[in-house]
Amino acid sequence: MVTGKEWGTLGEAVHSFQLEQRARGVSPHTFRAQAGDLEKLLEHAVRAHWLVWEVTPRTLRGFALELGDRGLDPASQARILSTVRGFFKWLWETQRIEKNPASGLRNPKQPKRLPAFLTEGESRSLLDLPQPVDFPTARLACLLELLYASGLRVSELVGLDLQDLMMDQRTLRVMGKGRKERQVPYHAQAAEVLESYLAFRSSFLMVKALPPIPALFLNQRGGRLTTTSVRALLRSALEAAAVRSRVSPHALRHSFATHLLNHGMDLRAIQELLGHASLSTTQRYTHLGLEELARTYEKAHPRAKS
Repeated sequence: MVTGKEWGTLGEAVHSFQLEQRARGVSPHTFRAQAGDLEKLLEHAVRAHWLVWEVTPRTLRGFALELGDRGLDPASQARILSTVRGFFKWLWETQRIEKNPASGLRNPKQPKRLPAFLTEGESRSLLDLPQPVDFPTARLACLLELLYASGLRVSELVGLDLQDLMMDQRTLRVMGKGRKERQVPYHAQAAEVLESYLAFRSSFLMVKALPPIPALFLNQRGGRLTTTSVRALLRSALEAAAVRSRVSPHALRHSFATHLLNHGMDLRAIQELLGHASLSTTQRYTHLGLEELARTYEKAHPRAKS
């Protein structure tokens, strides 16, 4: 086995690791992020006077503690430590070091983040905003209505084809994560908005002399609408409806789940509608439900009013 001292310096090892990562075809974004993470590792190694190849779990824990002392948020710390673990695993797998000192390196505890959601009033304001008078406005109205009516992910929404519409049953056939198919119902009002959009969609293809396409939601060139375009459209709609800032398009999915839970739907039924593999993922919404319950309690209890 080639030992670290015979092989070269820590900086050289980082350079070789990056060359291999580039050869493997990692995305430019990932490559830049890893480069920045490992630069922080090298800076710490110089300040802490590491003996290059005598890195131990204890010295790496010192690096992890420094990240926290610098005020980096837990998510950023976790990303950097993930890169460091990958780097030392590579050193060990390529026999550049005899032991992997990063195998037990743990991420900082992540705070539990509750998903952002709209109130029922905000949801109404958002959905009542677009008036379907042409293809773009009908499409926006349908996007918003179906997201809130069915709780779809944006990626699932743009993946819908015409054949996935079971309009007689008011049901969508959805291909979710892991290529798992599920059927999701939508209500009568959403059905009306959908039928209106389909009429404008048909006229749009005819006027533009475009060939038929299976995708339900089309862009202005007659191709399938992308997730990036949908997110941009929804952000504009959220701003136009004067909905609170920093609410993502995904908030409609969270609002769908939260409002159903607040109105008494069983958590396992919501799990099925959302396509969650684990009930624990859906249980995040119970916290939101409890917050709403607490606000209702404060308004209703005679002693709380005082």
